[in-house]
Amino acid sequence: MTDALILGGGLAGGAAAALLARAGKSVHLIERETGPHHKICGEFLSIEAHQHLADLGIDAQALGAVPIDRVRLVSGPSQIEAALPFTALGLSRHILDEELLERAQAAGVTLERGVRVLEVAGSIVRTSHGDRVASNVLLATGKLPVREDRQEHREKDADPYVGFKMHYRLSRRAKEQLAGAVQLTLLEGGYAGLQMVEGGRANLCLIVKRSRFSRIGRNWSDMQALLASLPRGGEWLAEAEPLFDKPVTIGNLSYGMASACPSDDLVFRLGDQAGMTASLTGDGMALALRSAFIAAECLLEGKGAADYRERHRAETGLQISRAMALQRVLEQPVLRTMGIGLLRAWPGLLTYLAFATRLTQRRPEPEFGFAG
Repeated sequence: MTDALILGGGLAGGAAAALLARAGKSVHLIERETGPHHKICGEFLSIEAHQHLADLGIDAQALGAVPIDRVRLVSGPSQIEAALPFTALGLSRHILDEELLERAQAAGVTLERGVRVLEVAGSIVRTSHGDRVASNVLLATGKLPVREDRQEHREKDADPYVGFKMHYRLSRRAKEQLAGAVQLTLLEGGYAGLQMVEGGRANLCLIVKRSRFSRIGRNWSDMQALLASLPRGGEWLAEAEPLFDKPVTIGNLSYGMASACPSDDLVFRLGDQAGMTASLTGDGMALALRSAFIAAECLLEGKGAADYRERHRAETGLQISRAMALQRVLEQPVLRTMGIGLLRAWPGLLTYLAFATRLTQRRPEPEFGFAG
């Protein structure tokens, strides 16, 4: 029987597959898409994220990642800019996910593409291509829900977010003004992030409350018009060339840690299936990779899913709760206005906030016995 069946070939699934296979485990990975594809993601690699990639033997800059050393916060006519406490990187999931899958396959992982997961029931996984069974099942399907027999593992939000992503070709002037920065624009009911990624592209990723989106007009052209009207950066998008025929979209996003699982639940939940952090902190990719390392470490120690959940919550729970607290503050108009006023008076606070949601000390990775 296969040691590990991994459902989902994103950051968490691909990283876990590579780690386990390189440690001598038999690994089978199922991915629903048939080839490289774009996903809703800010595509911001924090210092933790590219350190995790380095531990996997991946040089993100060799893949074209763009250095980012400043954060720019925009709210209405106000703009505050500060240095990041680290150099981040901008790299698309289109590139990075495939690099991880290629490394996993090179390590001996069996990869099945174009297979949809229909149901997870303990160690049995029902798919569009028949049942699969393994000693351990790792659920890494990202933000996508999967039907399960026993319960839903995330609290439902009465007014969830919807997300959009588009790549653009900016004008030369706009690229020069955005170079080296991630620009976070606060909107009523949500926020948008804009930064450069590989190949001279700019990635726009935004989330907005479903109720707010309904008032905007419920289609992408209405959202584009709103973004183009923004006093700072709107003109960049108004004159930019969209690089997708239509945006990548996703609905019903509920943030925070997944709700508690029963103690006899055998499934390892990785990445967003374990906990979805507030997008504005730029921690999502790092946390997905972190979950892969924790899961691989537990499996190699002979630990089960319950031990993994306890360790994962201990290492990431505070980070996610801090991020969610920051998001809730920004959702309140009065608190948001007060916060912008403080940042205008003391821009250095923005540098602090860029670090405040992160763990204060990064734990050394387990020794998996491989390099790049």
